[in-house]
Amino acid sequence: MPFDRYAFIAGALCQTGDRYLRAGYKEKTLTVPEVLRAVAARGVASGVEIHHRGNEDAAYLDELRRTLADTGLRTTFVNTWTYGEPRWRFGSLSAADAETRRAAVARCKATLDYARALGAMGVSLWLGQDGFDYAFQTDYQAQWQHLVDSLKELCDYADGLPLALEPKPREPRNRSLIDSVQTALLLRLECGRDNLGVTLDTGHAIAGGQGLGPSIALAARHGALYNLHTNDNYGSWDDDMIVGSVRLNEALETFYLLEKYGYAGYISVDIFPYREDAVAAVEESILCMRDYRRVVEKLGVARIDRLIAAEDMPATLRAVREAVFGRA
Repeated sequence: MPFDRYAFIAGALCQTGDRYLRAGYKEKTLTVPEVLRAVAARGVASGVEIHHRGNEDAAYLDELRRTLADTGLRTTFVNTWTYGEPRWRFGSLSAADAETRRAAVARCKATLDYARALGAMGVSLWLGQDGFDYAFQTDYQAQWQHLVDSLKELCDYADGLPLALEPKPREPRNRSLIDSVQTALLLRLECGRDNLGVTLDTGHAIAGGQGLGPSIALAARHGALYNLHTNDNYGSWDDDMIVGSVRLNEALETFYLLEKYGYAGYISVDIFPYREDAVAAVEESILCMRDYRRVVEKLGVARIDRLIAAEDMPATLRAVREAVFGRA
């Protein structure tokens, strides 16, 4: 069956500010339920990722459940929020301060409870404040051990519900602790928990110079590719642009690899449409990915395998070009 499991991350579509205009560029700020209804009306997505900030009350949860039921959207992953408050400025699950770590673990456990209440597939952990900025700032081994201990506790509390670590090389810290798929997989190994895996963000891998294809293949090799975030960028930063706006062959290779390795999860559009119509940007991203998938179907995994094995790059590129644009 052709891949058609697309989702979107709702929070970034409500209003998006940057450091030059923190309030955002849109005339109107949408609520999450409004975003869900607007995107669902386009008929391109079947899932949604939700953020759990920790201040949601029962009334909001009921409204969210009603909106999900009305729109038919499935909650794929729920994202933790251990980065957007001053208390996490020196880290969360790996913080040197024991009280801060306990608060971060408690917040993540609350996110797990929230995910269960929404019937989510799992919880994604992007630990944006866990890292360092300067030399002589961090006890690296202690920081790592704190993270391992925190993750073990959370995995056990999750009781089989998948926890997915989202690597990113930098931002907001100058150096992120979980900076690559390899680091996330090492944590999975050290924690010894089968429900600990990876949320792979395509833009993070590209901006980090890590190689998108190898990152996907490595996570899949370990059965740990739980979730996929997709966007586009120029390679020097996590620009979070509309899918299809910059890169072509790496995106096509992504769909080839997902087909080859039998990826069973969702692909979530993770973009920051600062000035663009957010709903239209999500729609275009998904329509573009559907076209990527059709190109891979036209070529076929077996044929691509043969082209790669032949190690004739001009012939491979010719086949890809003709599949995309047709014969001259």
